[in-house]
Amino acid sequence: MKLIRSKPCGRSCRGMALLYAVFAAFTAATLVSMLLSMSLTSTKVAVVKQYGGQAEYLAQGALEAAKNRVQTDVAAWRTPPPTGSVTINGTSVDYTITQISPDGVNSNIKAWTAGDPPLIKTDSSGLQRIITSYRLDASATIQSNTATAHRLIHAEATPVFQFAVFYNSDLEVNPGPSMTLSGRIHTNSDLYMGCGHTLTLDSNFVHSAGSIFRHRKDVPSASTGTVTIRNWVANPFDPTEPNNYFVMSSVSQMGGAPSTGGYDSDFALGYDSNNDNDFLDPGDWLPWGPGALDYWSEPAGYANGSGGTVKDSAHGVSSATPPPLGSVDMFEPAASGTGNWTKVGSDFVLTPGMGTYDKGFYHEKADLSIIANAAHTSWKAYDANDNDVTSTIPAGAVTLSRIYDARQAGGSSGSTTKVKTLHVDMGLLDMSGSWPANGLLYFGCAGKGTGTNAKGVHMTNGGALSTKLTAVSDGPIYVQGDYNIVNKKGCAVIGDSVNLLSNNWDGTKTKGSIPNAAPTTFNMAIVTGNTDTVPGSTYSGGFENFPRFHENWAGVNCTINGSFVNFWPSRFATGQWGLPGVYSAPNRFWGYDPLFNQVANLPPFTPMTVVAVDVVCW
Repeated sequence: MKLIRSKPCGRSCRGMALLYAVFAAFTAATLVSMLLSMSLTSTKVAVVKQYGGQAEYLAQGALEAAKNRVQTDVAAWRTPPPTGSVTINGTSVDYTITQISPDGVNSNIKAWTAGDPPLIKTDSSGLQRIITSYRLDASATIQSNTATAHRLIHAEATPVFQFAVFYNSDLEVNPGPSMTLSGRIHTNSDLYMGCGHTLTLDSNFVHSAGSIFRHRKDVPSASTGTVTIRNWVANPFDPTEPNNYFVMSSVSQMGGAPSTGGYDSDFALGYDSNNDNDFLDPGDWLPWGPGALDYWSEPAGYANGSGGTVKDSAHGVSSATPPPLGSVDMFEPAASGTGNWTKVGSDFVLTPGMGTYDKGFYHEKADLSIIANAAHTSWKAYDANDNDVTSTIPAGAVTLSRIYDARQAGGSSGSTTKVKTLHVDMGLLDMSGSWPANGLLYFGCAGKGTGTNAKGVHMTNGGALSTKLTAVSDGPIYVQGDYNIVNKKGCAVIGDSVNLLSNNWDGTKTKGSIPNAAPTTFNMAIVTGNTDTVPGSTYSGGFENFPRFHENWAGVNCTINGSFVNFWPSRFATGQWGLPGVYSAPNRFWGYDPLFNQVANLPPFTPMTVVAVDVVCW
């Protein structure tokens, strides 16, 4: 067999090898360049996405800040500013706020102008809300990457006196004697319910932005009495509506179902008594979320749709922003040299445009203000323009006095342990030409402190008032005798504490004596502070002692028709509930006044709570 040998390549093969090597190198370089380019492009895209995402985050954050500003300002009766800024993670972001017409969501968004009618919305429970619309805009730039965000919101302002009870803090309802409470109930915090006998809530609206507990706050192991709550109907004030109730069971009423406090927000998992994987059998309990909606839903066969009386945060209940505490202050700090009042010692002197203080909201809006000096030796009256109108007040309508308040005195007694007051005969004042035309009356005492130095106003002879009236003080208010019972009108009292004195009060109370009360009726909404419960230690007194008492009311009727509102803790009337020798509890006939169901019937300058709701974002 002949072998065939290949010839040596020589220079031509070496040239080809070099050519291949160069081509391979070029190809590899090209691939590396392409990969590097793709990597750089990918990195650029990632960086753009990163910075763009950061800008979007900042713009949306600015809108949240603008939304919060609208909510806070509307609650404080201020007009939100057209522009603002917020710092987020060290970056300042600007935003704009534009009020628009109420129909802006249904038509071309147009700027709101004075005279546009407010939009009033009525929800399924009958609660009326005043709607104001705002457009919010913001933009943010990070490394040349700009993001814009836009939002239309509704500021829903609810007149707070459309609630029977509204609390900003924990609401505790633990009456000893049986009690029936009608009207809408809301707390921005937790709701605690117990009682000595039976607590009946005749309502279609029992809401908590926190949790609802079937036990006491101060003693969590105490789940006592019987709490019954009405099944949902559209109008609980209509006597023709169904009147069905379901018991919110205590621990002992749950038939052995494991529970820490009864059927409440803590009962999240439900109870399947026979382990058949449903909650439909006798002895079963639905988990709290769906259970509350089911147990307090509308009665079977009810024709007006569905609802649910009892709801908490598990059902989407959110808090509503209340007015700021400073709204009741007699004076608030102003920039130096811009205010109309100057503080000299503990008193305030009128110095227009030169002072360091201005009047607080209610004081500023009042058509009549009556102010006592710090020494409690004199008082003056002013109109809305700071004119001194003291001479127009009828003789005897306003005097300086004192009242024994055992709670503020810590149970001690004596001439130096009485609270200094402006004593106001409302009937005489009503007859004067200085009676506030806008229905807002402000009382103040300079130099207030705590305890017996709280200083306040003692209102008497208010049974027949000629007009709607809101009486406000930053100190304690004592209302003596029947109030607003002749041709009842929309009236309110707003103070650091509200104390109710019966028709029998004669001012003779001393330490250890509890004078007997007489049946008395108060037709008024109440806004006031309270003291806090300390679990395991101090009880606030609960809603049942929200208005304060100083007499022996045992077996005597105290009737209140109106609304009960707590926005803040008391700052001056800080005496603790429960001291011996202060009072005995009345028969409580307290309820919501259906007069307030219509906005037109509300007391002048009714406070608003505000919820800001997103309508559309783009």
